[in-house]
Amino acid sequence: MTITTDPGEETAAAPVRRRRRWPHVLLWIAAAGWAVFAVWRLFGPDRPWAAVVALAYTPYVLAASLAPIIVALLLRAGRALTLLLLTAMALVAVVAPRGIATTPPSVDGPELVVMTANLRVGGGDVATLEELIRENGVDVLSVQEVTAEGLEALRRHVAPLLPYEVVQVGQAAGGTGIYSRFPLTEREPVDGMFHMPRATLEVPGAAPVDFTAVHPASPHAPERMVEWRRDLAALPSADRNGAVRILAGDFNATLDHRSLRDLIDTGYTDAADATGTGLIGTWRPVGGVKGLAPPVALDRVLVDERVAVRDVSVHAVEDSDHRAVVVVLGLPGAE
Repeated sequence: MTITTDPGEETAAAPVRRRRRWPHVLLWIAAAGWAVFAVWRLFGPDRPWAAVVALAYTPYVLAASLAPIIVALLLRAGRALTLLLLTAMALVAVVAPRGIATTPPSVDGPELVVMTANLRVGGGDVATLEELIRENGVDVLSVQEVTAEGLEALRRHVAPLLPYEVVQVGQAAGGTGIYSRFPLTEREPVDGMFHMPRATLEVPGAAPVDFTAVHPASPHAPERMVEWRRDLAALPSADRNGAVRILAGDFNATLDHRSLRDLIDTGYTDAADATGTGLIGTWRPVGGVKGLAPPVALDRVLVDERVAVRDVSVHAVEDSDHRAVVVVLGLPGAE
């Protein structure tokens, strides 16, 4: 018996097959995109500019990967699901530890409370900093984007509490300062696009502390990439056999940028990462469409591995696009 097929039925079935295929094609495109991102985060350099911007949002990329995983489950797309799960596992491996506290080293010296704050081109409310210093018992402040007007406000509100200072005022976002409860000896500053002053901090009962107020160039545009990488590379490496080092400021980089990880790998501990608070964002753009972006962690305190990190807290600063970070440290005792 001969069975014939109506040509019209085959013609009608073809569009149906194509419609069924498109969700799988789109899913594979998404899976490939997530996989490329994960590989770049694990092994790629801090370039090109678009990758640097995207890497700053790695925790959000991880969270968003749940959507294609659900789609793959619904479509029963086994191979795409496998790729997506492997990608998610890779990102979890680098992101999740930031929410897990680690055991600090034992120290026999005094406590030191460090704060870093960015004044957004001098416009941040310095009275808020005064309140935070009083409430948290801050001993040393790293402050960025200090203008001439901002310096006057700092001397009214901050200097009476932290009388020792090393400040370099600059144009627009270029000024940076250190204010301390304890004596400071100015050192050669770190060379960078913005001022990055450096000083030796003399804390009673502790070994001398080499303190740097950090503010490298921002990679906000492709033409700033060279300065950004250069400034991060210029920051002092940890020195296990030298002075205790603390870097505090607006690093304009997250833990997902290789340039910052390379610095940390010289022997530093990221305070937020060590206390399980590394996923708290400290900066977000303001105004227009950019203001819709979620916060990322740019402001941080790095300490060498001989220092114990005991607590980290994040605080809003009125009229600034950055939040202040307060870190409680335990220092090695004086020899």
